[in-house]
Amino acid sequence: MGYFEHGGIRFYYRTAGKGVPFILLHGMGGDTKQCGRVFHPPQGIQMIYMDQRGNGYTEIGPAEELRFEAMAGDVEALADHLKLDRFLLGGISMGAAVAVRYAIEHRDRVTGLVLIRPAWTHVPMEVEVRELYHRVAYLIETSGSPEEAADALLKWEKYRILRAEEPAAARSLLKHFSEDSIEKNYEKFRILPEQSPFHNPGQLKQITCETLVLASKKDFIHKFQYGLYYRDYIENAQLAEIVPKSKSVRMYNRSVQEEIDRFLQKI
Repeated sequence: MGYFEHGGIRFYYRTAGKGVPFILLHGMGGDTKQCGRVFHPPQGIQMIYMDQRGNGYTEIGPAEELRFEAMAGDVEALADHLKLDRFLLGGISMGAAVAVRYAIEHRDRVTGLVLIRPAWTHVPMEVEVRELYHRVAYLIETSGSPEEAADALLKWEKYRILRAEEPAAARSLLKHFSEDSIEKNYEKFRILPEQSPFHNPGQLKQITCETLVLASKKDFIHKFQYGLYYRDYIENAQLAEIVPKSKSVRMYNRSVQEEIDRFLQKI
């Protein structure tokens, strides 16, 4: 584990295992521990995890730099810091969006791509999802404490509806209020849902490496149709349906592990 500096920001990262390098990026509001929970490296694989800007132990930096282009540049800086030539790359949700952006720009360095529950395509998040994240940012900004903000979210009528219809998504939103440094990092919930990692599905044709897309049905934020989208537009992509977190987090983690293990054996 350690830190590296890039663009005036100090980034935290850690590694696990030895062998072929595999950079796995966490989702929005996550950290390196999230990646470690969903995938344990088999023999011969070295996992590399980084707290992306505004998450975990990494500061958020200037708001105008909080965009997918800059975040892909952070991945490049990490790879250069570790003196990696070529490597496997993957991401969860927001991390998948960053991974896609990087693979489009640096296809010569990516030997395989893993997209876990993507939440973005070539357009911003859907309006109803953006509204939820904007609410999180607003409550943290205007409340006296993260605990007070969480209480306000629980009383919001739209959150009550979400909790009844999509309990896993509701729990995920509520967890954001317990993030480290959330009072400094909440702008990500306002900014990133309004962006897209690329702007034309034709750009995905630039990705030529073997790609695994993991998606589950009954997921309000990470819709199964996004998995179909990436499978159809990335030339060498395959889609595997995984257990939804709403059914069982343990079964979800196990299905992610099994699908990535199978993918790595093939490539």
